[in-house]
Parts: sequence; C-alpha cells; structure tokens
Amino acid sequence: MKNITKTLLVLVSSISISFAAVAGEVTLTGSAKASYTIGGTDDAMDKGIGVSNELKVAASGELDNGYTWNYHLDLDPGAAGAVTNDDAALTIGMGDMGTIGFFDGEGSLHSNLGWGIGALGTGSDYAGTMTISYGYDIDSEANLQYHTPADLLPFGLSAKVGYQPNIGDQTGGNDYKNTGAINPKTLVGQSMTQYRVDAAPIDGLKIGADYANTDGSTATAQEAESGAYFAQYAIGNFKVGYGKSLYAVPLTDKNGNVTDYETTSYGVEFAVNDQLSISYTKEKSDAITAVAIVDGASSNTKTSVESDITTLQAAYVIGGATVGVATTETSDADYTSGKEEKVTVLSIAMAF
Repeated sequence: MKNITKTLLVLVSSISISFAAVAGEVTLTGSAKASYTIGGTDDAMDKGIGVSNELKVAASGELDNGYTWNYHLDLDPGAAGAVTNDDAALTIGMGDMGTIGFFDGEGSLHSNLGWGIGALGTGSDYAGTMTISYGYDIDSEANLQYHTPADLLPFGLSAKVGYQPNIGDQTGGNDYKNTGAINPKTLVGQSMTQYRVDAAPIDGLKIGADYANTDGSTATAQEAESGAYFAQYAIGNFKVGYGKSLYAVPLTDKNGNVTDYETTSYGVEFAVNDQLSISYTKEKSDAITAVAIVDGASSNTKTSVESDITTLQAAYVIGGATVGVATTETSDADYTSGKEEKVTVLSIAMAF
C-alpha cells in the first residue's frame, strides 16, 4: 500500500514541472431525456414524468514534451433544478509511461457492471426498484489513478490502480487547493485503494475484475473489502454477459448483522436490426446475516435473503433519438422477505 502511494506521488511530481501547453480543443456534448415512470410495491403505486439534460464540457491539448492532457466537467441539474458542476477529471497521457489522472466524482474502477447487458443500460442499474449492495468504488470521492499504456501487454490486457487518500473528502466542485476534511478513524476507514484489470483475449470477448479495500478502519470483527469480475461475449447480433460481485461489510460485531453481500448477474442482448435491440437480464443478490450466538452455542449460524431481479428492455433508434421501454420486477426487494416491487420506464433520449 505504501509503495503504491509512493509510486503515484513520484508520477505526480514528475509531471508537476511547468510545461508549455499547445492550445487545446474545447467541445460540448450532452443529451436530453424525458421519461414516464410507473412503479410500485405490494401496497403502493407511484407515477412520475421526468425531463433532464446532461452537458459535458471537455478540453484537450498537448504539452511541449509530447505528453497529452484531457479535461472534462459535467453540468447536471439536481432534483431542485440547480445546476451542479461535478464529475470532473484531468488526465495526463505520458506515452509509453501510461496515464495519470486526478478525478473528482469520476474514474470508476468497479467492474460490477462490466457484464454490460441491456438494450438501454446494464440490467436493473438502468431502471431498478432497489439499490444493490455492490461494495466500494474509487469514484465515490476525490481520487488519484495510474493506468498502464494501451497495447503494452498481450491479449489487450490493461491495469489500473486508484488511491482515495481521504474518504471524508466529499466530491462536487472541490477547489484545486482543497485540503480535505479531517477524517478520524471510522468503521468505513480513512483511505481506500482499488485495483482493476481488463483483457480482450479473443475477438468479441471481454473479461475483467477489480478489488478494493480500505485503511484506517475501526472494524475488529471483519474488515471492509469488495470486488467483482465479469465476462461478456459478442457474436453476430447476440451478446451475452455474466458478472459476480462480493462485498464484505466492516464490522465490530458479527452477531445479528449482515456480514456479506453476494450478487450474480447474467443476461442476453439481441440486435434485431440496425434500429431495434432487446434484452433480458437476471440478477440475484444475497444479504447474508450472522445469527446471534445463543446461550450454550459455540458459534453462530447464517441466514440469507435473496433479492431476485428480472429486467426486460427494448430500444428503438429513430434518427438521432432512442425510444425505449424497460420493465423490472423484484421479489424479496431491498433484501426484505416477501416484498415485491415493479417499475416500468418509457423513455426518449436525444444525444448531441
């Protein structure tokens, strides 16, 4: 861990020397979306109309030593209508030395969605009824990353490592002189390191995995860690995917608490033609609880609740617009036995 931190700091120092930059290019891209959502549980129903836009300002250029730089900032309207500057990143491309990046609410290294099946978006992540407990992702707060150069390793293998120095350093428009918040030891931890590898060993096949852990935690019964792996294979008009995510919850006492979450995801996507795509996905997420030790017993037992999620999606492209419908049904939703939920989202989106 200390060696990784030192390596990242050396790389940062090596590019901190003043370089003359060639004037770069500035672009503005984004999307406009509207949806009609119908959702509900066993005893309630909700309906809503949503209209949103996402704007991305990006700039890029070249330094006089041959290095390249890229910067982007997202402008997203909040629920109250206020526009937020967030999801910013500045990366420096160092040629054969790889890439170093500074990320604020960006730079996800989690591979939980790498299986990537969905005509509109990956499984229930696009339109779900519950939040699945996947574990940690470096992009939750400000972080520093190093990426190996492209095409350096065989089989399309690439590696990335990220370091989040202060888990209490919230994202969302940090000042460039940000000193971070004071962060005493907590159950979650003070800092986090995450690793990710991806490969494309044969045409059409993508595989990858990640692992994250934290330092400075007060956990004594179980330390925090999470990881995931995936495989996706595309052949002809078909694409299939499989993913597995594991999350160990930081605990000072296992008795009666959820200790682990285990999620299995798989699905198939089919391009009917150039305009129409359909998909089917299934996700099963287990919350495993250690039952409190009873008097006279030498150890505890475990119980689990499995949330079972089925998602159907269809997307139809009309010129520059994508019309979609997604339906997600969940049994034992929110890791609660007997709780049934369903949501249907009708949408139209324009990219520009």
